[in-house]
Amino acid sequence: MYYLLESNREPATLEWLLVTDGSNADTIEYVLSVDTALAPAIEAWCRELVPNSFDISTATTDPLNRLSPAGSDVDPDDEVLELAALPRYRAVEFVGVTDRREDWQTTLTAYDEFDEAQTRLPLATVVSTLASSSVPMALQILITPYPDWRHHALDRKQRLKHGRDTVFQRFAEDWLVSTAPENNVSDSAVRSRVEALGKKDAQHSFTVTARAVATTTDQRAQLPDCTPVTTAFSHLNGDHYRIEGRTHHGEDAKSIYESLRNRVTIDPEHSKVTARLPWTENASRGLVMDGHELPLVCLLDAATLTTKAHRGIAPTPPDEHGLPRPSRDRLERYRTTGFTLGYAQTADGDAEAVPISLPPVLQPLHVGMFGRTGSGKSSTLVAALLANHAATDGADILIDPKGDGMADDYLRAHYAKYGSLENVYYFDCTETLPALSFFDIRDQLDAGIDRTTAVEDVVDHYIEILIGIMGRDRFEQAVRSPDIIRYVLKAMFDPIHGSNVFSHREFQTAVARLHETRNPPPVVDEDLQAMLAGVAANSKRSFDELMQGVANRIEKIPIDARLAQMFNHTPDDDRDAPDFDLRRLIDEDAIIIIETGGLRPASQRVITLVILSALWTALRRRTRQGDDETDHPLVNLYLEEAAQLSTSSLLSELLAQSRSFGLSVTLAMQFPAQLREANPEAYREVLNNVSTIITGNVAVDSQFSRRFATAELPETEVQTRLRALRRGQWFATLPAGFGEPEPQPFVLQSPPLPAGHPESDSPFSPARETAYTTALELCTARSSRAYGIDVSGIGNRTNPAQTPTPMGHRDSAPLDESAASTHHATPTPAQPPSEESPTEPYPDRNAPTPDARINSALPYTSRLPSMVVYDPEVHAVVCDACSTRYDPTLTGIKNAIECCHSLEAVDRDEIPISQLPLKLSAVERGSSAFTDAQLRFLQAVYSAHQRRFDPEFEYDLLNDSMVRLQEYTGIRYQEVEELIDGGSLSVDCTYPHKLYTVTPKGRRAIAVRHREGIAHGHRRGDLSESSLHVVMVELGRRYLEAQFVANDDSAAVEAVAYYEHEGSRLDAVCLDEHGDIVVTLEAERANHDILTAVPEDYDKMAACDPEAAVWVVKNRSDAHEVLRALNEPNEGHPRVEKTYSSNSPPSSFQIHQPGLTEMRTLQELK
Repeated sequence: MYYLLESNREPATLEWLLVTDGSNADTIEYVLSVDTALAPAIEAWCRELVPNSFDISTATTDPLNRLSPAGSDVDPDDEVLELAALPRYRAVEFVGVTDRREDWQTTLTAYDEFDEAQTRLPLATVVSTLASSSVPMALQILITPYPDWRHHALDRKQRLKHGRDTVFQRFAEDWLVSTAPENNVSDSAVRSRVEALGKKDAQHSFTVTARAVATTTDQRAQLPDCTPVTTAFSHLNGDHYRIEGRTHHGEDAKSIYESLRNRVTIDPEHSKVTARLPWTENASRGLVMDGHELPLVCLLDAATLTTKAHRGIAPTPPDEHGLPRPSRDRLERYRTTGFTLGYAQTADGDAEAVPISLPPVLQPLHVGMFGRTGSGKSSTLVAALLANHAATDGADILIDPKGDGMADDYLRAHYAKYGSLENVYYFDCTETLPALSFFDIRDQLDAGIDRTTAVEDVVDHYIEILIGIMGRDRFEQAVRSPDIIRYVLKAMFDPIHGSNVFSHREFQTAVARLHETRNPPPVVDEDLQAMLAGVAANSKRSFDELMQGVANRIEKIPIDARLAQMFNHTPDDDRDAPDFDLRRLIDEDAIIIIETGGLRPASQRVITLVILSALWTALRRRTRQGDDETDHPLVNLYLEEAAQLSTSSLLSELLAQSRSFGLSVTLAMQFPAQLREANPEAYREVLNNVSTIITGNVAVDSQFSRRFATAELPETEVQTRLRALRRGQWFATLPAGFGEPEPQPFVLQSPPLPAGHPESDSPFSPARETAYTTALELCTARSSRAYGIDVSGIGNRTNPAQTPTPMGHRDSAPLDESAASTHHATPTPAQPPSEESPTEPYPDRNAPTPDARINSALPYTSRLPSMVVYDPEVHAVVCDACSTRYDPTLTGIKNAIECCHSLEAVDRDEIPISQLPLKLSAVERGSSAFTDAQLRFLQAVYSAHQRRFDPEFEYDLLNDSMVRLQEYTGIRYQEVEELIDGGSLSVDCTYPHKLYTVTPKGRRAIAVRHREGIAHGHRRGDLSESSLHVVMVELGRRYLEAQFVANDDSAAVEAVAYYEHEGSRLDAVCLDEHGDIVVTLEAERANHDILTAVPEDYDKMAACDPEAAVWVVKNRSDAHEVLRALNEPNEGHPRVEKTYSSNSPPSSFQIHQPGLTEMRTLQELK
């Protein structure tokens, strides 16, 4: 160090500083600085001075600024400043005091000698005082090189030996009496000084200026007691040279403070003329120390500090001591483009300037990223994906189930870097699912993959998906059921009797057919035929149990209506049909983002497994279609929260085999042990088959820690290191090329957030934000139109019965097994049947019960609130708690509930309809071909169609499934099927909820006169109107009220349904204050006469010249059928010229024609 400071033309000054601002929340800074360009050399020297495990950081501001009493940002009006006055100071100045004027040349205590005799270094006392100080305080040690004084030392030794050291000795020697040199040397004082002179390094000494200052402007604050500081260096005192601390106040203290702020060094004062005067004290503010003594005033040992001092100095815990980086040659190969991992961290916590990236050639060895929530894993993955997209030519596929904005963060970064989202495919699975055809082997067969392999892959992946939903243990509880699922699926793919593509609905139908008929499907494989026959040969009870186990498993797919859409998607050869063909996309330089965050965990797992299955198939096809010389682009798959796939062996299969297909898998999860219990095989694959591991502070796992262990870094230390990692720090182990050495594990710092990220240094400006939003909308629309299945109008079908539904509209109930129906909406005949239509033959007569009560549903309902019972003897409802009776009406039921309970706590599905206006006599019922249950149900459906039940509590046609009416009237599923098969009841729809309509034949059976003016007619309804049409019209009327009547800009003052106008009837209109039509609405179902009926309805609305003409349709498909009828009517000119793709939602239609200004689906209106 001496030569470093002496190397400049002007000797440099080195400063050691301990400083605190006095606040409880802050720490003590321990700083080494230099006043010249020697900083890099001093830094390197300092790194050599301390072990590699110590952290050394570079300060960017002057640490002495912490002595300032108030910051520039303090409000001058703040009451704190009212207490401020002139600064007060208390200072300690350290002086070197000698017995004789030149005893500064003797030694103080050397560091080695002190360390043997003492346990605490002198600075420990100073740190304790600073830690206790409530005001700003600092200790400053300034060091400059002292000129070589060896000649003075030799001269002094001679004078000491000859007894001529002091003025008095020289006077006595010259004038009084002479002494022999040998007598002087034998004197202990002389011998001590001579020995001390010999020990002191006169060639490499330093001038040391030491001072401490405390200051405050707060009149309430107490300046610290500096007594401990004054004696801090007393342990350094030598036999003839000692250090004293002297306390100063007032102006003297202020002067010392100014010297400290200005870093003023003081030369030794022993040689000044004034120092030679007899009455002058032998003291100097400039100390002289050599290299053996100097460490005692500079260095600090944290291990010897008091608890408070240790907390104040905040040394780096041993667990967090830095690791040295691997050698430069081993890291150089990773300073390239690729998967950016972060910046290598030096032993003292500084990050290198060039990032570390995993090159594409090493990526097929797979990557694992582990970190707890909030560790920065997602943001690191975003930066890595962005960099890797530029470095690779194949597709990058991100599956994000977290829904925490990661997908949007990446899209923003991508847009900021490339200026567009043209090569991005984005699927928000709550709105759009990838249009994959799961039960489809056509492409595999075309690629030359043999049929058996293709079928086995699909079947195995389907089983994996079911396991992913149910869990392996639950799925495998019924041992035979999984086998039967395999048998039926293989039969569906039979090359002669089966198909190369089918939907999940068709698969369910085949299972139901096998259960009902016990006739196995025909197959050409004799072994498969024998296995299916063996299943059917079981006893009826065993067979029913087996098939019920099959149904319980495969029904897990369509429970979520979105998944049902996905698994029922079977694209044909129509080029306009959406088709998410991963085989084509994986060779594109594209980004594919599948965001499943808005779905239930089970649905997330299913979609992820479907994507993995499709990717596996696409990679196999690509390999089969190429040759050995084909260099396929690298495909990267990024799986966030990969632990959700822990139950699936498909993940293990991908990790083990995908590298041969040109696939790199990046697994991101909280910690690898998440896989261990659910799937030990996947856990082993992660530990042994994932070569790049980047981990943050995760739960300690001995097997995982062993993955990082080396000879220099044993497993126990790895565990300690992992626990000590901070957010943004990652412990990394990287692979190397074949035959090359791998770098030792080291620490990385997270890469910065990319531009465009909302929290980055370069977020979007308002204009850029608008441009990005537009680009994202176009990207989403493009992905949905060409590659997606629109599920935006679909809700989850699950409706847990144990959760009470608040009063109000209840959700549509699912069809249970007993109520399932394969029937679809019955087409409307060309001419509506009249009441005088010929009587059709009834089905075989079922004997009714003559004395049965038919004017109430209460005796037959399977639903009643738990606190209410029905008493058939007195025909009353009874409070179960107090036995109070109430009328068998809705009011009575409500009173019975509120008798001892609360109405709000009741699921409204449990409140049945009560009164049935069935007016058949016992004789009429006795001659009827229908059972009493069938008659009750027909009457209930008709009353619901006429909306005669209380919609708040009993039944709401607009929102409730008619499966509820089956439960309320006690009819069996088979009896409902008889009504449908016999033509007395038609099925309108099963979505958005199950609806039936009583046909004219059914109305005759219950003796209902469907009279004009009461059941139909002006402002009443249409003659042969279905329940679905009633729902569409009423929802449309409410839509008109909200959009036009409530709109002050519209002339509409009333919305009316079934309005007759000039000999025809409009489904709904808005009237102005004069009674003139200003808005028209038609509810249209796609029937066989659509090409005639739709143009007629268009002309009817256009003739009214409305300000808006609204069409209501059942779904998107019907919307496009209506539009097609307007484009290509059976007769006359096209009413609308504009056309749209079948994937376009009706809400996106931009049509402004007299008879069509907007089109809405039923789900949109709901």
